[in-house]
Amino acid sequence: MGACTSEEKNRQLVRVGYRSTMNEGHNIDEIIAKAEKKNKTLKVGGALWFDPETNKVHQILEGEEFQVTALLDVIITDARHRAIVMEDMEMVDVRKFQEWGGMKLSESPLLKDCNHNANEPGFQREEKKEDA
Repeated sequence: MGACTSEEKNRQLVRVGYRSTMNEGHNIDEIIAKAEKKNKTLKVGGALWFDPETNKVHQILEGEEFQVTALLDVIITDARHRAIVMEDMEMVDVRKFQEWGGMKLSESPLLKDCNHNANEPGFQREEKKEDA
C-alpha cells in the first residue's frame, strides 16, 4: 500500500474534544439549533454539554478531518466563548457520534471535575485540601 493522497487524508475520520466558558448574554438554545443545522450539512457528528450555572461547555466533534478542522477554526475565533482548551484529537476508524446534539445539564459528569475559574484565561485543576 502506498501513502495516502491528500483527498484520502481529508476523508479520514477524526474525533476532537474541547472545553470552554460561554460568555454572558448568549442564548445556548439558539446556538445549539444553528449548530445542529450546520453540522448536519457538514456531516459532522458530536455532542455539546452546557452547564447553565457555570457557563462551562464541553464539546466533542467527529467527522472527516477536513470538515472538523475547518469547523474548529471557526469555533476557536468565536467571540461567544473564552478559555478554549483542546483536550483530545484522535484518528478513528468507527464513528461514535453519527448525529450531533446539544444538551443543557446542571451537573455534567464531563464538566463537574473541571474546577474552572471563569476569571482565569484557562481551565485549572484545584488541589484537594486535606483536613488539618
